[in-house]
Amino acid sequence: MDSKLITRGALIAALYAILTVNLGPLGFSQVQFRISEMFMVLACFDTAAVPGLWVGCMLANAIGIPLGFSFGMLDVTLGAAMTLLAAVAMRAIGPRWPALTMPVITNAFGVAVVLYVAGGFPYWPSVLWVGLGEAAVMAALGVPLFIMLKNRPSLIGLEGQGS
Repeated sequence: MDSKLITRGALIAALYAILTVNLGPLGFSQVQFRISEMFMVLACFDTAAVPGLWVGCMLANAIGIPLGFSFGMLDVTLGAAMTLLAAVAMRAIGPRWPALTMPVITNAFGVAVVLYVAGGFPYWPSVLWVGLGEAAVMAALGVPLFIMLKNRPSLIGLEGQGS
């Protein structure tokens, strides 16, 4: 594996985890606005983002356990799996608008399972609330980042979709 790819992935993981943990409860529970989800857009443009986002989500959810934010190992594993699934789908779709729906769909249904099993929250309302929170973050922060990177991928050192 290329050292630049590993470095970009590690940087994305660190940014995701640090932002999620530092914003604490805002990114956890039934109604959540995980600001770091805006970085999901990076998966459309950079292969390194796929493992970086997955590792970042695992780290954030694991660090959130002793802080009282996370729903334990189910959150670490299943929550991160939803992030990985969305990132892989976004990478496959590439920098096209439908890609931005992937984290909304996977997190709405997957995180709702975590909330139901580990937190006792009702499933369908959780699907709605998690989906709305994810959609709000993607619309407010993900879309502007997507537009910026689509127009100027060189801003983050990429030459385009093939990176």
